Amino acid sequence: MPFHLEYPVADLRPAPYNPRKIDETAFDDLCRSITTIGMAKPIIVNDDGTIVAGHQRLKALKATGLTVAPIYLVTGLTASDEMRFNQLHNGTDLDTGDEHVKVPAYTGLGYVDVDADSVEANLRAAGAPIRSEIAKLLIGYGPWGGIVATQSGECLSGAQYAITCKSLGYPVRTFYVRDSDAPIIRGLFQRQYGQFFYEHLARETYIQTFAQPFRCRTDAAGNTEGVKSPTWEKRVLPEWQPGEHVLDFGCGQADYVKKIGRERPEIPILGMEFFYRKGDYIDSHAVHAMADALFAHLRTYGLFDVVVCDYVLNSIDSQRAEDAVLTCLSAFTKPGGRIYASGRRRDFIEGNMYATSHRGAMRGFEFLDSAGLSGILFKGRWFYQKFHTKSQILEAGRTFLSPSVSYQNHSATQFNLRVGAKDMELSQATIEAALRFEFDLPWPNGQRVGRGEEAVQAYRAALKISGRGSVISPATLSPESHTNA
Repeated sequence: MPFHLEYPVADLRPAPYNPRKIDETAFDDLCRSITTIGMAKPIIVNDDGTIVAGHQRLKALKATGLTVAPIYLVTGLTASDEMRFNQLHNGTDLDTGDEHVKVPAYTGLGYVDVDADSVEANLRAAGAPIRSEIAKLLIGYGPWGGIVATQSGECLSGAQYAITCKSLGYPVRTFYVRDSDAPIIRGLFQRQYGQFFYEHLARETYIQTFAQPFRCRTDAAGNTEGVKSPTWEKRVLPEWQPGEHVLDFGCGQADYVKKIGRERPEIPILGMEFFYRKGDYIDSHAVHAMADALFAHLRTYGLFDVVVCDYVLNSIDSQRAEDAVLTCLSAFTKPGGRIYASGRRRDFIEGNMYATSHRGAMRGFEFLDSAGLSGILFKGRWFYQKFHTKSQILEAGRTFLSPSVSYQNHSATQFNLRVGAKDMELSQATIEAALRFEFDLPWPNGQRVGRGEEAVQAYRAALKISGRGSVISPATLSPESHTNA
């Protein structure tokens, strides 16, 4: 049987990648919870004894001197599901308050498997994306989680898990506690024991290429596929003036560069993408060709009138990478030129977690660290996405682009930053550090872009043509805080 009520703690070992950290106060509260009511949620363990989810609970168990723990043993676990378990183990505590879960009354204490048909719940409660992810793991690995309920049947924690089990017909593993302990337990479960923290995990930055969507393409039959960009359609193209040169920095699959080249040949446009993909592989020849064209433009025409960075800020994997991208946007824009940068908003991502319905195979929510970074395993590698609050992205824009940068919500999901006339420069040292960083990003198998010094020389040549403004910002790049694999 996968569920073991008293499994030796000495036989458990933590996973090396655990993406959570816990402060001293939260750890003390967790120890108090275990001392007060016991282990109310089972630790999830791989068949080799490695903890999949419940690392902080194991630490607390050892601190309180307990030698056995309830565990749920999973077998045949894929790498991506292992990470999903790790994140969702605490996601089962993300109750929304409208679940109204009741289980049958029980006179005893501790674990009981409750039949799904005897559970009452609001199946249309908020949190549908959470339940979608829980369901995938239930179907694949069985009833791995649990809830906490009073002896009279009131669910105190884990209501999202209970609703998912009821919907699928799985028994709901319930840890019963005394009614009189309900106020204490609510207080203990109101806080998250640990925060997501991805900085210590290795980066393979080139995997970010898989964030690139198709845009404005047509298939062999002439049917449109992909999605249009509000940044290009609502801002860049309507505001373009004859004679202005445009750079799409981080152009992804270069769909808009190609489209404009076909349909608007009067617009001089170049694209630069360090992870240009052909199928599942980076097309290094295409990347070098884009770099060659960019450097030639800088030496011949100088800096650009318009620089666009569409959704790239969602695909960075560190603070230094974000700083470097923003610095390059400023560096490649001539004094008085326009800058456009866009991305998906953090408030939408966080609010989407509480939707009452969810369709499709895509994740409906993200587990974010304090900076808004989310990490998941994709194709066996860590894949990151960054989501900004309005204040967060405005501060970044004012630091690296312009004190007068404007912010607009393009849609329910997207923000847009715009600099109408570049009025601030970054120091030469900061710009050249960013160019060396961006134009020497890592590729697979130990390879790199390797064009950093050429980028610096081309930029210096462009300054002789376009000049620099007089207002200099003291901004510098953040230090490296992780290891590139």
